[in-house]
Amino acid sequence: MNLSGEWISSLIQNNKIYNETVKFKQEGDKISADIVLNYDDELCNYKFKGKIHKNIVNGVYTSTEQGNVESGTISLKIINNDFLYGVTTYISDSKDSDDIVQSPYALFRNTKFNLGTFNLCSGCVKKDATCCCDTKVDSPMLLPNEVSLIASEKKLDKNKFCKEIDFSKKYNDFSLKTLYQMKRGEDKKSCYFYKNNECTIYNIRPIDCRIFPYDIKLEKDGNYYLVYYKTDMCQIKNEKLKDIKMVSYNTRLFLRLLIPYLREWSDEYCCQNLTKDNKYEIICKIEDLF
Repeated sequence: MNLSGEWISSLIQNNKIYNETVKFKQEGDKISADIVLNYDDELCNYKFKGKIHKNIVNGVYTSTEQGNVESGTISLKIINNDFLYGVTTYISDSKDSDDIVQSPYALFRNTKFNLGTFNLCSGCVKKDATCCCDTKVDSPMLLPNEVSLIASEKKLDKNKFCKEIDFSKKYNDFSLKTLYQMKRGEDKKSCYFYKNNECTIYNIRPIDCRIFPYDIKLEKDGNYYLVYYKTDMCQIKNEKLKDIKMVSYNTRLFLRLLIPYLREWSDEYCCQNLTKDNKYEIICKIEDLF
C-alpha cells in the first residue's frame, strides 16, 4: 500500500471541524507531507515527517510560517487505502501556557466529501434524495453551532429554517441541553434547504445529514449504541454488514462532537418516524469507538 498523493484531512478544534490539503510522499517506510490548513479562511502551512510500521503512521509536524515555531505529533491507523484515522497532538511552547491539545484526525484520499456517508450517498441512483424529501424520514437535528454557521452563511434568521427543542423545559431537567430541528420547505415534505433536487448547504450540512442512516440509540441496558436504519429510504440496506461497519468509521469525528449531547440526541422526539415502521441494526457501543 502506498499513501503517496493528495488527501484531505479533517480535525476537530473548539467544537468545529477544520479541513487541510495534504500531499503525501512515501518512500519505503518513510513518509513526508506538505500540509495546508484552512483555519477560518487563514491558510497555515506545515511540514510532516514520519514512518509507517505495519498499518500505523507516526510522525511530527512543524510550521513553515516565518516566526511560528508550532509543532506537534500525528498518529494514524490505516483503515484502508483511502482512509486514515487517528489523533493529532499539539503542545504549546509558550511560557505562559501549559496547553496540551489532542484532536481526532481523519484523512480521506482526494475529496473532503467522503467525510460522513458520502461514499454511500454518491452511489444513490434515485432521482430524488428520499432522505431529504420524504416525511417518513424525520427532519434532521442540529447542534447550536451548526445553526449559527448556517444562519451566518445563508444570511438567514435561524427561526426561518429551524425550531428550537429545549429539553430542559420538556423534562423540567436543567442539566439537559438545547437542540434544533430543521424545518421543511414550502411543499411541507422536503428539507428547507433542498432545492431543485439538491442540497443547497451541502458543504455545511448538519451532522445528522452527514451520518444518516447511522444514528445513536439508548438501549434498555443503559448504554448508547451506534445503529443504522434498515429503511427503504436509503440504499444502505442493500450493503453488506461488514461494509456498513467500515463506512461507520467515517462518522467518528462527528460522533465525537455529539458525545456531550448523547442523552438529548437519543430522545424519542428526535426520531419518531423511522423507528415507527422500520427496524434498526446495532453496530457497536459508542464507548467502543474511541
